[in-house]
Amino acid sequence: MKTELKNDRRTQKTKKQLAAALIELIMEKGYDAITIREIIDRANVGRSTFYSHYESKEQLLVGNINFQQALIEMPDDDPDNYPWGVNVSYLFQHTKEHLALAKALARTKSIELISNHFAELCAAQIYERLKKQLPRRASRAELQTARYKAEAAAGAVVRMLFKWLADGASTSVEKMTDYATHILKSCCDYTR
Repeated sequence: MKTELKNDRRTQKTKKQLAAALIELIMEKGYDAITIREIIDRANVGRSTFYSHYESKEQLLVGNINFQQALIEMPDDDPDNYPWGVNVSYLFQHTKEHLALAKALARTKSIELISNHFAELCAAQIYERLKKQLPRRASRAELQTARYKAEAAAGAVVRMLFKWLADGASTSVEKMTDYATHILKSCCDYTR
């Protein structure tokens, strides 16, 4: 048990060092110009240590988008702030708080990887919420419709986030949250 805890702490520390190194390097030279060698040198870890945790710098990036859990973990009893299982207020607020990093990432060749990751996270949450509204023995067509609605809503919100970034994030977080909430409610409304 002690060994597991020690390894767990060591693993957490190593991952934290790698994530911090990646962020520093992104801010210095942009994501696309960074090599794994630079990441491990900055984090002061060996190459084998890096590869024991991640397969690529892309996996390091996606695995350390530090707000992804907060984006989807929320109470079931607060639907106004978490429409359809996505904390859109947190999404825009966190992005605004880390605007320089978000803009740097938005200019990378890996933006598609990042936006797809966000969209998949959001779509999965939305889909789970939509399934709860369906009859217990929902048909394949009903489940497919729920999947389409979840994908459409998530895609729209994520595209809107990145467009907001591209435009300089000048529209207020509150307005963007309202727009995203409206999109989620419109896409996911089962009364239509």
